[in-house]
Amino acid sequence: MKKLSYLFLAIIAMYITACGITPDVQPVTENFSLPVADGTLDLSFTDAKLNVAAPSVVAASGDNVNVSLLIKKTATGGKPNTLRVFVADQANYRKTDQSLFEIKLKNRDEQTQTVDFGVSATTGKNYLHFDVYNSDGKVTRKTLIVNISADGQIASWQGVVLGAQSNAAGSRMASATGDIYKVCDLDSNKINLDFVDITYAAIGSPTARPIILSNPERENFNLLTKIPTTNTVCGGGSTAGGKNSYFIEAPLTVDFANITDAQLGALPVSTTSIKSVYVEAGKTYAFLNTNGTAGKKGLIKVTAIEPGTGGKITFDVKVQK
Repeated sequence: MKKLSYLFLAIIAMYITACGITPDVQPVTENFSLPVADGTLDLSFTDAKLNVAAPSVVAASGDNVNVSLLIKKTATGGKPNTLRVFVADQANYRKTDQSLFEIKLKNRDEQTQTVDFGVSATTGKNYLHFDVYNSDGKVTRKTLIVNISADGQIASWQGVVLGAQSNAAGSRMASATGDIYKVCDLDSNKINLDFVDITYAAIGSPTARPIILSNPERENFNLLTKIPTTNTVCGGGSTAGGKNSYFIEAPLTVDFANITDAQLGALPVSTTSIKSVYVEAGKTYAFLNTNGTAGKKGLIKVTAIEPGTGGKITFDVKVQK
């Protein structure tokens, strides 16, 4: 019976060849749609303006999009484990399983992670997919749309409050994201520390003067970089290191309210400027951080100071993306 079946198939094949009939070959189509996100982690952006149905930002080619995710464990899933970032140029799409980069998360139920994306496209949109895997291997996703502009953009933050070294408030800020950090937010997390470019303290005796300085400069003013062991959350850790920032008092001609990206870029602050500056309420200061290839320039407008090592400073910030 098998021999008859083979013979019949051979006759059919000879007939198709003789008649010039070519069977249709259907192309194999790849499925580039996003994998299902079946995780139950609680994800939100630390910038409240982005916690909407379709979060988006505007950036130009050469800008850096910096965004922070607040990641929380829920009662129905494991701890957050890994963050992978994917980029695409179409909605609901991911052409490759290879992530742009991957971050191993802390062994904590709640944490903040900052992502830095350098824009290279000149038109259209980029879609940044933040996939957070928990210890059960399931993924929870947030997507950010980057609308590409022809003009460089700036980030603005109002009413920022930093505490001096004896104040319970956070003393460090990342101007790219607006995030404020306490010491335990930085312990064992040098990724976040690299974004810190503005810190605050009160220095001197008998009268402590308010000062803004870069994080590496704090050690030069004998400010603690070793977290006391009495700290039950992160005692014994280190807050040293990070990237340098440079400061000057801004020119009197600077218009803080209407400053543009180009005008920020022209500010006369450079890597030859000082890494700290004593400040006064009502004055504006220019700074240069060392994020990205050439760094980013910005302005700090001091609106209020509560003096002393237990005091605080309040200011507004504008900085290049």
